[in-house]
Amino acid sequence: MSTDTEDRFENIDWETEASRKRLGLQGKATLTVLVVGLAAFVYETYVLPPSDDLIPPSGGMLELTWPISRTDWLFLIALGLLAVNVVIPLAQNPDRARQYWRRLRADRLGSAAAAYLAVFFLLGLFGPIILGSPVIQKEIAFQPPVLFTIDARTPNTCVGPKFLSRCFGTMAHPLGTTYEGKDVLLMIIMAMRITLQVAVIAAAIIVPIATAVGTVAGYVGGWVDDVLMRYVDVQQAIPAFLVYIIAIFLWGRSLFLVVVIFGLFSWGGVARMVRSEVIQRREEMYAMAARSAGASHFQVVRRHLLPNISGTIVTATTLQVPAIILAEAALSFLRLSKTTLPSYGDLIAGGSIGAILRWTTFTEAWWIATIPAIFLGITVLSLGLLGDALRDVLDPRGSE
Repeated sequence: MSTDTEDRFENIDWETEASRKRLGLQGKATLTVLVVGLAAFVYETYVLPPSDDLIPPSGGMLELTWPISRTDWLFLIALGLLAVNVVIPLAQNPDRARQYWRRLRADRLGSAAAAYLAVFFLLGLFGPIILGSPVIQKEIAFQPPVLFTIDARTPNTCVGPKFLSRCFGTMAHPLGTTYEGKDVLLMIIMAMRITLQVAVIAAAIIVPIATAVGTVAGYVGGWVDDVLMRYVDVQQAIPAFLVYIIAIFLWGRSLFLVVVIFGLFSWGGVARMVRSEVIQRREEMYAMAARSAGASHFQVVRRHLLPNISGTIVTATTLQVPAIILAEAALSFLRLSKTTLPSYGDLIAGGSIGAILRWTTFTEAWWIATIPAIFLGITVLSLGLLGDALRDVLDPRGSE
């Protein structure tokens, strides 16, 4: 075996490996997160009396009160799974983490997307807790963004400087205000929480199901492959949007329903890509050598196939999650979804409705709908760019 191959794949003593317990520390931590999180979710849903989603108080620090919503519980479980299966393994293996970081920095678009999504994650996670909900101040409605102006007669009060009957934007409201006088920047940070919840929960649903189905279908083959892929065909023929519309009549509008239905009906394409990769990888020399050395099928899949298809899983998921984010925004725009915090769809729709209510044209108050749409587009684009970059970063055959 060449030195280059030895650097790419670690040598494994399969006798020692076979003596290990199959459920290692990471598996136990994952199981703990699932059991504790699902137990809390069931207790909040079926034991405690029903309650609306937790709404932060206006203009102040969020006072965490019990109970929190079902979507919040799913979000916490998904964050726990993300930490256990991504963050902690990287922290335990700093050399590999540095190697991934060097590869990511080599891709300028990918690193820029990662930087934006890191800020997006922090603002979406902690912004609503620290900042609270925006306050209605109709006397300062329609304040323009910084570097832009509006007819001074449109706002009731011009917060920024006024010159030649034009009201200028001010850093007090850098992205302007809505028709209700709410700060647009604060509204966008609130919307980041909804988008973050949709992305993280959808990924937590898609990845394990698609990986399990695609791996079993590709590795086992035969009638098992046929049955699983025919089920995927049937599922992909049923639009998630239609299922959600039907579910509204049974359970009402909710973000919880959006993420669960779109997550459960969106993993088929990812599973197909995983299956294709597994079929290719199972016949490669390292997989055949592991089986010849006495490794079980489970060990071959866990130690060789899954690490080598991780890039495909990540890339396919990062392409699917933006579609779910856009679907949630569309449902919110059509008022078919119900969220406690404003989503991007709510903000875009509110920009048009607010202009009509105040007899102001869209071009005069363009920022209310346009700026949230820009942030939504940047978020979706960044997820796609990061997914393409991670495909190369996570490829174990990549060079330094």
